[in-house]
Amino acid sequence: MRKQMILASLAALLVIGAPVAEAKTNETSSTPYTDIAEHWAKKEIETLYIAGVIGDTESFRPDDPITRGELVTMFVKAKGIEPGTASQSPFADISSDSWMAPYAETAYRLGIVHGTKQGSQVFLKPEELVTREELASILIRTMGDSGVVNQLKWSTTVQTLAKYPDGRSVDEGYQRPLVYALEKGLMSAYGDGTLKPKNRMTRAEAATYAAVHLVSGQASKSGQQLFNGTAYKQALTVQTTAYSNPNQPILSYLEYPLREGVVAVDPAVIPLGSHLYIDGYGYAVAADIGGAVKQRHVDLYLPTLQEAENYGMKQGVKVYVLD
Repeated sequence: MRKQMILASLAALLVIGAPVAEAKTNETSSTPYTDIAEHWAKKEIETLYIAGVIGDTESFRPDDPITRGELVTMFVKAKGIEPGTASQSPFADISSDSWMAPYAETAYRLGIVHGTKQGSQVFLKPEELVTREELASILIRTMGDSGVVNQLKWSTTVQTLAKYPDGRSVDEGYQRPLVYALEKGLMSAYGDGTLKPKNRMTRAEAATYAAVHLVSGQASKSGQQLFNGTAYKQALTVQTTAYSNPNQPILSYLEYPLREGVVAVDPAVIPLGSHLYIDGYGYAVAADIGGAVKQRHVDLYLPTLQEAENYGMKQGVKVYVLD
């Protein structure tokens, strides 16, 4: 399998910030793409191809800007998550029969994207182009690190951004994720010392981040898989209950809009930000806490109070921690 071929080469990839040009090469490409032979991201694009993240098309268009829909799909695939079946799309601008619907729904339940609420509807705006600051935020949520980002002090964030000429131009919602990415070496400043947070990201840049920070993480999985082939690190047996608050715009502890997929956990047992699969519930993200949620107890968000009441309390439920 192509995915198995990639593990040995991943160790040679460097953790990078802003992708830099590599030396041109005359090596034969292991992909069908006719437009990456001498591209600086050739190796990383090949990594995604071998891992099955991107498919058999004639060209990759490495220097085209990447759309939000393309990025979300690429990152979900690079994380090794097999998407669920979207019977009803959570986004008003993605139909349930769209090729993108399963990836968008899975990313929504996992907290990778939140969408934009307009009235009673949520929109993903999949054709919008992705900025550098938004990519950093989506990357970190895909990695399952949003709980750690939530612990980053605002004073540290402000002080760090002040070191860069354009640090003040980072939107507030992206400030902590971008600073975390800088501190962890996931990203770095450009050669002129700027962050360029509003820069449109290219497909090659997105592929590089996916190859280095997401595909490489699959090698650390336990080798155990869910029924659909998604790998997980740990399985827990827990007690589950359900809650709902559909009439008020309340956010979770990690400041995620409450929705199906957002669950409350004891952070001492399941780290906040972790991606989960819960039997009988599906994909979820540990994005909330509760005074009564202790030890091996998981509280599941459901759309209505009636559904939450009907759910009751269940013992012996399997929870699979994906990262």
